[in-house]
Amino acid sequence: MSIPNAIERGERFIKPNSAVIAGWVEANVPSEQLNEIWTCLARQWLEMLQETLDDGYAITESEEFVLVAKEDVRLNSRMLASCEHARRTILKTLPDVARDEGYGKHVVLAFADTESYYDYISDFYPDEGEYAISGGVFLDQGYGHFAICLAYGDDHERTIAHELNHNLLRHLPLPLWLNEGVTQVIEDLVVGRSYFSTDHDIVRRHRAYWNTKTIDAFWSGDSFFSPDDGQELSYHLAQVLFRNLMADFPKKMSPLLNAAHYENAGDTALRQLCSVSLGDRVKQFLRDGSWEPGRSYSESD
Repeated sequence: MSIPNAIERGERFIKPNSAVIAGWVEANVPSEQLNEIWTCLARQWLEMLQETLDDGYAITESEEFVLVAKEDVRLNSRMLASCEHARRTILKTLPDVARDEGYGKHVVLAFADTESYYDYISDFYPDEGEYAISGGVFLDQGYGHFAICLAYGDDHERTIAHELNHNLLRHLPLPLWLNEGVTQVIEDLVVGRSYFSTDHDIVRRHRAYWNTKTIDAFWSGDSFFSPDDGQELSYHLAQVLFRNLMADFPKKMSPLLNAAHYENAGDTALRQLCSVSLGDRVKQFLRDGSWEPGRSYSESD
């Protein structure tokens, strides 16, 4: 299929012009062929991307996924198996929340080196600003897909579970802290082990870091991209809050995930469903302070 202006050029790599492609699909493809056509278009895009990568990258597929990675039959088979296992587990664990909606197979880009990984994902971020190190990211633009960097180690199963959970929750207007909180719990369930702990040192670091300004960045989501301790502590605080809510209100977690909105950091839904505020929940962990969300937040904060 040839679609004019369907491909855009980034600094180093190409990416699909999703608006152009979606317009062409809407005008030319009957509904019963949407899944097949979107998968074909994804393959065409990935074949073009493959040409811009270093030698040795291959495209392999499973029932629900297309993977671009260095040619290694055993490793790529394991990664695809991890993808399929993660998808089944997430949909089974969050049956009323997670959705595998949309058309086409899920796309996974597994970069072998950090330079290629950051060169690729940088085209999806603003030119200005500092960003923390990451081992994987779900790119929720157009044909949503996720990229992982294998250079950071072999714990790809956890990274896949994390980014796929973001993918399957993309339809919800979740505040980032809640999205990351539930996602870290889900990735532990997928891989069958957890690194989560709370000791005196991490509590001390939390209480030294958080104040009125930094907690506002937590509610807005900005702190999760901080190049300082803010990123690590944000992920940990998100997990503390979600795990504590899950323990105290286990039957309210699915309703909370479906009702929470980033505009108020999820505080309105929490008050309505659990009769507690976010400030109350943070106070349990950080002690007294001004912890309430203090303004209306936007998706792009």
